[in-house]
Amino acid sequence: MDDESQQPNPSAHRSFHPDKYAPEPDKPRKVPTKAEKEASGVGTPSDSLTASGEDRGKSEGMHDTGRRGESRRPSGKKDASAYTGVNPDDSPAGDGSR
Repeated sequence: MDDESQQPNPSAHRSFHPDKYAPEPDKPRKVPTKAEKEASGVGTPSDSLTASGEDRGKSEGMHDTGRRGESRRPSGKKDASAYTGVNPDDSPAGDGSR
């Protein structure tokens, strides 16, 4: 490229002179004292307002299959009524068809 087609780029100059153009660094964060930590927790609810999935009641169509794995998390499976909300045995034909 020749010199006639280049445009001035002031940001390039600023990039290579940070001591002159860079903003002041942020102040380091103050570590709270033990008293400040305790005061910030006063009045804060510590209990959850909702029940976890393990503590909720059994849903229709869900079947418990015990606990699994090293974590011993509950496991289960669904039957057809859990997917549709309709018991397949209540069909007019009685054979599960529509």
